[in-house]
Amino acid sequence: MNKEEILAKSRKENNSEYEKDNYKIAGSLARIIGGLLCAVLLFAEQFATGHYNCGYWLIFCVMQLVHDGYIFMRTKSKTHPFSAVCFIGVSAVMIYGYITDLISR
Repeated sequence: MNKEEILAKSRKENNSEYEKDNYKIAGSLARIIGGLLCAVLLFAEQFATGHYNCGYWLIFCVMQLVHDGYIFMRTKSKTHPFSAVCFIGVSAVMIYGYITDLISR
């Protein structure tokens, strides 16, 4: 391999690491903004109508559950199973709240 081929290969490898880092940061930021939006919608609806709609949090929690479950299956990390179990619990509570809200209407 000549010098130009080595430099081209190095640039390509560095760019893929840069892309991976950007996707990771974008995903984290999207989850934070999504959670804040869910909170704002939940409180706005409670203020306007007098009841909570757990559907927002249910969707958010299931998205987090799938994310943490997938990362755990791919990397076998130590923290993601705990987070996934927590989101299973919160999702169960949100499903209960959502169904009871539908029944009470």
